Amino acid sequence: MQTANKRYLIIAVNVAVMLAIIGFVLLYAQRAANESIDAEVAQFETATVTMEQVTANYLESEQIICNTWARYINNNAMTVDEAVAFIRASHASPDTAAHIVFTDDDSLAGLSTRPKTGTKNDYAVSYKAIGLPIQLDNLNEQDGAINVSRSYTNPSSGIQSLAFCNKVTLVDSRDATKKREAVLLRIIPTEKLQDKWVFPIDRYKDAEVSLVDSDGNYIIKGHHYKNNNFIEFYKSYNEVDFAGVEDLKTRLNTQSGSFFMANSRAEECLIAYAPISANEGWTILNYIQAGNLHRSTVDWLLVGGVACALLFLLFFDMLFMNWFNVRLNEAAKEAEAANRAKSDFLSTMSHDIRTPMNAILGLTTIAERNVDDPATVKDSLHKIGLASNHLLTLINDILDISKVESGKLSLTPVMFSIVEVTENLVNISQPMVKEKNIDFDFHINAMEHEFLYADQLRINQVFINILSNALKYTEAGGSVKVDLKELPSDLPGAVRLVYRVADTGMGMSEEFMEHMYESFSRQTDSRVNSVQGTGLGLAITKQMVDLMGGTIDCESKLGEGTTFTVALDVPIADQEAQDMTLESVDALLVDDDEVLLQTAQDTLSSLDARVEVASSGAQALEMVGARHSQHNDYSVIIVDWKMPGMDGIEVMRRVRALTGGEVPIILISAYDWSEIEESAKAAGADGFISKPLFRTTLYRAINELLHLADTPAAREDDNSDIAGMRVLVAEDNDINWEIINTLLDTHGIQATRAENGQVAVDAVASAQPGDFDLVFMDVQMPVMNGIEAAKAIRALPDEAASTIPIIATTADAFSEDVARCMDAGMNGHIAKPIDMKLVLKEIRRVKEGKL
Repeated sequence: MQTANKRYLIIAVNVAVMLAIIGFVLLYAQRAANESIDAEVAQFETATVTMEQVTANYLESEQIICNTWARYINNNAMTVDEAVAFIRASHASPDTAAHIVFTDDDSLAGLSTRPKTGTKNDYAVSYKAIGLPIQLDNLNEQDGAINVSRSYTNPSSGIQSLAFCNKVTLVDSRDATKKREAVLLRIIPTEKLQDKWVFPIDRYKDAEVSLVDSDGNYIIKGHHYKNNNFIEFYKSYNEVDFAGVEDLKTRLNTQSGSFFMANSRAEECLIAYAPISANEGWTILNYIQAGNLHRSTVDWLLVGGVACALLFLLFFDMLFMNWFNVRLNEAAKEAEAANRAKSDFLSTMSHDIRTPMNAILGLTTIAERNVDDPATVKDSLHKIGLASNHLLTLINDILDISKVESGKLSLTPVMFSIVEVTENLVNISQPMVKEKNIDFDFHINAMEHEFLYADQLRINQVFINILSNALKYTEAGGSVKVDLKELPSDLPGAVRLVYRVADTGMGMSEEFMEHMYESFSRQTDSRVNSVQGTGLGLAITKQMVDLMGGTIDCESKLGEGTTFTVALDVPIADQEAQDMTLESVDALLVDDDEVLLQTAQDTLSSLDARVEVASSGAQALEMVGARHSQHNDYSVIIVDWKMPGMDGIEVMRRVRALTGGEVPIILISAYDWSEIEESAKAAGADGFISKPLFRTTLYRAINELLHLADTPAAREDDNSDIAGMRVLVAEDNDINWEIINTLLDTHGIQATRAENGQVAVDAVASAQPGDFDLVFMDVQMPVMNGIEAAKAIRALPDEAASTIPIIATTADAFSEDVARCMDAGMNGHIAKPIDMKLVLKEIRRVKEGKL
């Protein structure tokens, strides 16, 4: 009985809710019908303001061109023929023309850059019959002023046009000592301006755009207007008194807005208007019939559908409740299983965590006991660094997966160099490549855009996770091939990066691949268990790729290897390209890798270098010998280290034997330079480039070697320019302060400590000019944290103090942490542990005034 009463109560509540929802839908639909027209009007006004901005920008750009021509003509004492020839050579647009008309006599004659319509060689033009389209007395010669006519008929082409004007002084063609006054007209067909007036919404396709002056006279007239003056048109078909007309004139010339009016057929229409900011006295008018505006009506089909849906829910409510209870039980079991999996994971990965910890503690003891043996201390410190980095990776993985599971992982896009990302990948991979003697190769293809705009931290993490997995799970002597290429993207202003890593490692079973992107998943294999890791890398990678809108694919076969492919659409950064040329360089490329040879040849050719290639050492020696015998040596020889038959070291020895030391030689390799530096220099190497070979990398290496021009890399290696700078370091931890102070002191940089945020604020507030050049600000500090301190500094009344550059130095390294520092007024972010290269880079940016 009690169960039946509960069921009836649930049904009654559902019926009441259903009726309430239906009533709400009816009220909402009616309200939407009333509000939709207001939204349409606002949208039409917004479109009008947008067109005004487009028009203003267009008028300004065209006037700038006209002014540039006039300035050049006035500065170079030209005849009319020379001026017309200059203008004709300066632009190639088939739609525009230019007239130079003499104004110092009544003929108003001159020359055109284009022949008169119907002729081939008649460039003469006369405005005597129609008069100049603009009053010369009204020309405003101030910078930024726009001198443009109303629409008129071009006497040369018969086309309705606008003319942008400026005065010029010419040399008389018959008497070079005589000057003649003229006006320069840059003539644009009105259709060219009208083509820029495009409505983004299809239902506005019948709308018209017109231009009027401050009195309502048409500059460009739409088809629906019957009078020659918009104000007269308005008065002719609408009841309005004198005050209303004056109010309309005032609004048209001073503000943007809209109003409804009747047209010549007594139809209601909407007029939206906006004054042209670039040309005082002009106003843009957008016209559309009211019937073309979208008006919401009560959708009875929607109401009926909602009612039916609610009835359906009512009848199946009890069934749903039963199903929901079943799902709750299943979810509880899944949660219990997940917790058990995490517990099992923590118990099984204890070895992974303890291994680097034991290494750090043990090696520290060894170093302390052998302080008099520098070699032992250096070796111990090196191994401590490797163990610390591995432990940091474990911690970062666990922190990242916690953010992923809580849904707090976010992206912070910045401008970055894909070259730096790739160089970082190669550098990070070198220790494991050398340790396991892995055949490592890194190819790039068609990378035309160096600077991109995305979350560099996340892209780095994705690329490093995949590559480090390949290196970890590839046995000694195996092979890892990396391919990074740029493809066209379907997204505007973006490129598609395709990152492919193929290894000959142990591979994965089909069963494991079904859940390899789940957290804490590791393949059950004795070989896998011997490799340190959290089982979180692929889960984090998949989440980050999904967050960036990309794809990740995997092909693997147990015992044969694995190939991961990541595709990301990345926006191109708005970065001015560096002017790079190697026009004077005559280079020889030597490599057995056909793909790299072709890519490097194309890259150098794009830099205007002359390039010849050799696919083996023997072929290269023949080519070098032939050129040397002709006393025509190459400017530079670029040779790969590892080649079959004769490696790069031997090739360099023989080249030196043939040519002596005159020809510069650059060695390229996918491996660390330190491994072969001694033998390479002994063989005659002058420089080294690490694969992959980017355009910027090749340019800088050759440029520095041949001393063609100063390069950023050469400048960054010398830190003498920043010696003597003064920095304030806000750091509460004594050890951290000692580290950064010592490192800064080695570069001649004077550091002052602030033990917390409040001390930092007081120090900046009381500082004299020149006391501090910038502030390094820790975030987690007692008394006042770094975020509050940065805000307090930015609020200081003294301008010099409140604008001092502030760089965050914190262990909070997530993207949202970086964004929080920037929102507080900081100028940069360096994650702990401190990378001294980044510190010096930020200091140099301050020194050069780029921060």
